[in-house]
Amino acid sequence: MDYLQTISQSTPIHNAIRLIQNLPLTHKLEEFYKRASRNELIFVGAAAFVTLYNLKAYVNAKRQKLNLPPYVPYGLPLLGHTLYLMASPFKFVDWCNKNYGEIYDINLMGKTITVTSKKCAEETFKAESNDLSLNEGIVNDMLHLNYLFTDREMILSSKANAVVVRAVLTSQRVPLLIPTIQEGLERGANVLLKSNEPTIVKKPSIFFQNYVAYMSVGSLIGEEIATNTEVIQSFAQFTGDIIGNISYFVLLPKFMHSYILPFLQTSYKHHHVMEKYVMPMIAERREKQRLAKEAGKEDELERDFLYGLAEYVHVDEDGKETLFSEEELAHNVLMIAFAAVHTTSTNLSYCIYWLIARPDLKQRLLEEINRVTPGKARVTHQNLLDMPFLNNFVRESLRQSVDRLAVQKKVMHDYTYYNGYQVPKGRMIHTTTRQMNFGETAGRSSIEEMNPDMSNNKPCSAPARDFLTFGMGKHLCPGRFFAIQEIMMSLVYLLKNYDFDTVSGKKPHPVSSIANIAVTNCEEPLVFTPKN
Repeated sequence: MDYLQTISQSTPIHNAIRLIQNLPLTHKLEEFYKRASRNELIFVGAAAFVTLYNLKAYVNAKRQKLNLPPYVPYGLPLLGHTLYLMASPFKFVDWCNKNYGEIYDINLMGKTITVTSKKCAEETFKAESNDLSLNEGIVNDMLHLNYLFTDREMILSSKANAVVVRAVLTSQRVPLLIPTIQEGLERGANVLLKSNEPTIVKKPSIFFQNYVAYMSVGSLIGEEIATNTEVIQSFAQFTGDIIGNISYFVLLPKFMHSYILPFLQTSYKHHHVMEKYVMPMIAERREKQRLAKEAGKEDELERDFLYGLAEYVHVDEDGKETLFSEEELAHNVLMIAFAAVHTTSTNLSYCIYWLIARPDLKQRLLEEINRVTPGKARVTHQNLLDMPFLNNFVRESLRQSVDRLAVQKKVMHDYTYYNGYQVPKGRMIHTTTRQMNFGETAGRSSIEEMNPDMSNNKPCSAPARDFLTFGMGKHLCPGRFFAIQEIMMSLVYLLKNYDFDTVSGKKPHPVSSIANIAVTNCEEPLVFTPKN
């Protein structure tokens, strides 16, 4: 209090107060305050707050000294444009695209983001990762996988996984995995679904994650571990743990993340499973590779993902080689587990719910399946090629499943787009992927408008300007051949062997959303009834 008294007795402060008191505006404000009603004061206060809020954003933009994209007006204090997206996402995004062009800024939950469409969106997809980083934008800033893995393991994941997947899961090799995938999906169905009575699936996301884990483990890391339930459960549960944590990270400020981590995830349990079962496999493969090399012979190991990972050596820009330990490689398998299980299970879920919501599509697909693979015959690669409607249906489901604002990339340094607009370092870049898929965000957004014939027999794995679900350019998803094959084989098997519907019998909305902003799969409980 003594300090405050000393300050209040300061001559400069006294002079400043006297000057403010003598201003004509001061007297007018005092008179307004005396005669104004409570509602009028609230209105004026709110208007002043909005003015200062927008003035602050304007001043900050001017300080950047960059040719920034146009800023969409009418943002609300603190919330920005969030409520517009929540209330009418399709119309809002289309209105912004129409009025502000290929690149513009909006405010989402108090943070300014840059939105790109058309050529700017294509540039966002194709940009080098040291310019616009998907790894920083999604892996670190949204999923926060950097909390769960060491710096070396994060480098391993960002450098090795795409290289190894491109080498071992090519369009030529993936068809060879069909027998292993078939055994896995049948094993998963036998474990997860009852053979002589209906099975009610109360938590579809968890069900599909487990189902895909059974399919994927044998093909990705070795048939010798395809029946190991601990590894299969870790594949599935790690994915669920990561997705379940996202909402907490979004709602809480970053400085609080370290305090809540012990209560959120169980990743280290999954680390121990990988160390127990996968680490010895990697050591064994490395030893066989070494012995074969010394003998001048070709090793006879299966060329799966684990094989490619075991022999991977990272070479940096200076030519320095880094060999990763068996423990680091085993932990990295969880990264692939997340990518494989999350992508495939989510999109398989979309397909199942589309078939329930559109019985006409379900009947048409079932007729094609029974014609090409009659009876109990297992599906072959040629069978899949002979099912054009299956291909078109899966492709349209994938097109429908993208976010209104997708592909969250982080700007690594001040970046200039082809049209001269500049985006500051640290900014998040989103793309209007759905608008690019359908011409406008609102295009074919109702359940009845879903039309597989619009794909015109274009392969699911082939990128196009109207099919950006798997990305574009050299950053195209390397595991898309594997994911698509698993989805198609699952649909064939499930349709031939089970009737499935919602427990309520109501028509579901296949693509749900969180606050109308981020899409997510439907969680309406399902019932699977075995045929025969």
